[in-house]
Amino acid sequence: MDKIMSFKRYICGYEEFNFSELYRQCDIGIRKLPVNVFLLEHKKRGHILINTGCSSRLKKNPVAFAKLTAKHKLSFEEKDSISAQLLAEGMDPVCIRKVLLTHCDPECCASLPLLPKYELLSSAGVLSLIWLSDPSDGIMKSTIPSEEVPKKAAGLYQGETFLKQYFKWVYDVFGDGTILAVDITGHAKAMTAFYLTEKNIFIAADASVDETAVTENLVPSDKLLKQQFYPDDYLSVLITLRRMKKEHPDIRFIFSHSENI
Repeated sequence: MDKIMSFKRYICGYEEFNFSELYRQCDIGIRKLPVNVFLLEHKKRGHILINTGCSSRLKKNPVAFAKLTAKHKLSFEEKDSISAQLLAEGMDPVCIRKVLLTHCDPECCASLPLLPKYELLSSAGVLSLIWLSDPSDGIMKSTIPSEEVPKKAAGLYQGETFLKQYFKWVYDVFGDGTILAVDITGHAKAMTAFYLTEKNIFIAADASVDETAVTENLVPSDKLLKQQFYPDDYLSVLITLRRMKKEHPDIRFIFSHSENI
């Protein structure tokens, strides 16, 4: 029996993207894409979130929120928060035992302070950034969790996996091989992807706007590259994901803003 017993997507806000501006010779135009949060139920680890989505915490500082929305065309209501959605389904957020964080963009971690008790897991790079809370990393103070929240960096994976053909280091989030992690830094100062081995799902965060750039080989524009923390690394990761998809077509790539899941 699989250790990951369920996988569910929640839409915790929306963001607009103009593909015609972000990719060369692209006529897709403006698309309103979801801000995705994923809920897993692990046989041993309990309920796990991957990212937390938008919440009203982002609006706590009007100046910082104005800067955020000037850069990202976000839209959300309080009912969109992961806490509100879980409560609406009759699930107390206290049931969330682990949060896997891909990176520190505000829309990825805005609901962290709303969760009552959990352990935060990611790469050492992502975890260090959220506690340093440097605004240049995209972090807003209103989204930083309590210092009491335990955090744990994934250790190196010692087993065999095809991921080692594409990434220098592969990490094992829980030490049981169910969720592997790799570094996909480029869009952010530090960013982690999570591979659900039993589901053959690769959650690639913001390594691309969505899967279209991977499946259709869209070429990033100068405007899109200027929005990345490390443009060269962003391109390198995108090329790696395209090669992975070509050589392993059965992999299901999911991004932070994937629409069709």
